[in-house]
Amino acid sequence: MIQRSICLLALFTALSTSPALGFDQSNAGRIKELVDTGMRYYWTGGDVKKAESEVFKGITLHGKYDVVEAAFAEASKLAPERMDFRYAIASTQILQKKLDEAALTYQGILEKNPNAFEAQAWLEAIAHIKQDKDSAELAHTALAGMDMDRADAYRKRFLAAEKIMANTLNFDVRTITGKVVILTLGYALGDGGIMQQPLLDRLDVTLKAALANPEAMILVSGGVPKSGVTEGDLMMKWLVEKGIDRGRILIEDKSRDTIGNVLNAATLLTRHQADTVLLITSSSHMRRAHTLLEEALAQKDLRTVVTPLNALDADNAAEAAKVTEAERMTIYRDLMRVSGIWAYPGLQQ
Repeated sequence: MIQRSICLLALFTALSTSPALGFDQSNAGRIKELVDTGMRYYWTGGDVKKAESEVFKGITLHGKYDVVEAAFAEASKLAPERMDFRYAIASTQILQKKLDEAALTYQGILEKNPNAFEAQAWLEAIAHIKQDKDSAELAHTALAGMDMDRADAYRKRFLAAEKIMANTLNFDVRTITGKVVILTLGYALGDGGIMQQPLLDRLDVTLKAALANPEAMILVSGGVPKSGVTEGDLMMKWLVEKGIDRGRILIEDKSRDTIGNVLNAATLLTRHQADTVLLITSSSHMRRAHTLLEEALAQKDLRTVVTPLNALDADNAAEAAKVTEAERMTIYRDLMRVSGIWAYPGLQQ
């Protein structure tokens, strides 16, 4: 792991310190190949050794995100004026939990463009991930110097995320007054389009919540197809088989990840407004899902109250309550994306 990090850091250092020549149009084809390769491996992975031999020369790669990082690093060398490529490098470093390297990449962006708000916002986020209060405050001061109102909005987002991470997990099903929508998030299907245990656990909790709140609509969200079926479709069929009226169930089956879940759900909730959204997902997933849903609802100016209801996927509630740095990183990573800072600008939110 250390050898791999040194190899890629050396590659990016060499690329980023090369003379910043202007864009050479003759490199357009190579840049397209690199960007296409990077995004293909981001989404689906592939044969890493094939990428080494056919796309890169003399670079040792050990996983799909190595390919993504190397692709955008070379693209950045060929088009040094393209800051979007540098943001893509930093995003890939974050995916690999290389926070220090990502911070250096964002600092490099700021050296090129001292007013790069997104890069400075990410430096503040990284400080929060590490729970480094002094660095977070310094980063926020710099951010406020660029745009005080936007900086204040990010401070509020970060405070909300920290509050959610500190919340006690709720496992109690109860009847809720007012207009309620039960929102259940999907989980990747297994081979052959089979629902896996975490999704079945979420559905068990959903069924109990639906029976306790018989007037509530139920929104099932999950759209990654497998063997011709989606999570959302199978979730609906499972609930109907258990006796829930089909007319109560809304299906969101276009999302590919948690970000898609919350953004698409928020859009649907503008039409099916509720006083309360009862959010159901696994306990290991809840803090991220809750943080992102609050942000997505705020963007729609919806004042809906989010009430979490967990499906336990740890040995016990005390274990489920622990928040690791890896989870903190994932929460902040996706919060930044939902807030409007793309991971791969122009390519992938």
